Amino acid sequence: MLLIMATLFISSIVTAQDTVSTAGITFSQSGVDSVRQATVQAKPEKSKVVAKAAKQKSAVTKSLQDKGSLWAIFIAGLLGGFAAVLMPCIFPMLPLTVSYFTKGTGRGGAVGKALLYGLSIIVIYVVVGLLVTIIFGPDALNNMSTNGVFNFFFFLLLVLFGASFLGAFEISLPNSWVNKMDANADKGGLAGIFFMAATLSLVSFSCTGPIIGGLLAEASTTGALLGPAVGMFGFALALAIPFALFAMFPGLMQSLPKSGGWLNSVKVVLGFLELAFSLKFLSNVDLAYHWHWFDREIFLVLWITIFALTGIYLLGKLTFSLDSPLPYIPVPRLFLAIIVLSFTMYMVPGLWGAPLKSISAFLPPQATQDFDLYSPGGNNGSRAIEKDGDDRPHKYANLFDKPKGFNPFFDYDEGLAYAKKVHKPVTIPLFSFTFFQVLGLTPFRNLVNGLSNGSR
Repeated sequence: MLLIMATLFISSIVTAQDTVSTAGITFSQSGVDSVRQATVQAKPEKSKVVAKAAKQKSAVTKSLQDKGSLWAIFIAGLLGGFAAVLMPCIFPMLPLTVSYFTKGTGRGGAVGKALLYGLSIIVIYVVVGLLVTIIFGPDALNNMSTNGVFNFFFFLLLVLFGASFLGAFEISLPNSWVNKMDANADKGGLAGIFFMAATLSLVSFSCTGPIIGGLLAEASTTGALLGPAVGMFGFALALAIPFALFAMFPGLMQSLPKSGGWLNSVKVVLGFLELAFSLKFLSNVDLAYHWHWFDREIFLVLWITIFALTGIYLLGKLTFSLDSPLPYIPVPRLFLAIIVLSFTMYMVPGLWGAPLKSISAFLPPQATQDFDLYSPGGNNGSRAIEKDGDDRPHKYANLFDKPKGFNPFFDYDEGLAYAKKVHKPVTIPLFSFTFFQVLGLTPFRNLVNGLSNGSR
């Protein structure tokens, strides 16, 4: 369960770092007028210096965010790689591959072969990550996080992978590919070791494919240019470490647990996780198109059901076609079930509007909650609206969502006129510009043009 919670934590970091800040910018009418007047009177040289400084600051901020996202993607790939090692397609191959390295050679030769084998695995997967970036391009990767079509495709892909892990079918590559790689591996030498690594990648695709697919989907939607390559590097590094480590210290092989039904249990638990993560992409689609079909409470109901079924499965009360009989519950499995079921109970208050801060990055916005007992009534905003006598519908209000307890303006001129009337500041959320740009809508066109003209 440490892997489950760590994956949730890392994914929330990636999502949070890729989200445009919703912190507002406060203007007052006199402040806007004074800024425009000062800008017009400023010398061109000073304006250029200010613009250059702002551009440099924006570049530095973006660079720091990209670095943070890349580290998060790398750790997520690392966790995915360690999870893949415990899959039925890879774990039984550890002793066979290590024995091949140590057979007929000294320890130094075995270590050298194992290191080359691990390096070959890393090269293969990193090349896959780079190909994703080259094929889609940096601009496409940046747009994926808000593109409804891509998010729906990733949702279907993760559901497909989740069903595969649960035993509905097996995803595998053509046997001709595997046979060709295996034939080249028999040639021996450095090239033979490389093709051995390629054979492992193809043979184990039914187990690693869903993990790689989920990782590439998450890395692509962060918008980081090198995200897919960095994620694949972390995955391949975790996959290569056991082979090199056991080749260096063959005695450690004795401490490994024997292969058995527990390997398929790992696969099934990851299948439940794939289904849970797929809902995040479906939520993105619903938010992008304002369908209001997949609100916060519906998302939580599905997550509660999925994780409750995971806990019941770990207790042996739910079995799948490929599971082995479970005569008793091992203590580690019991602890894992306790953690999963506790997490399930933690989410239940969210059905009544509890914020659930630890997983809020995954959930739809609080404003989509139909039944909310936790918001402080949202009455402060409503009373302020009534007191100011502005409870009438605002322009574009029927097109966009609004926070509970607020009656915001979606037209700059209308909002500015009202703010001037009641002598209050104007707050403009930064995320609005990105959202409208993605959808091709420009309710803030007057604002953009006004600020652009005033800065000239």
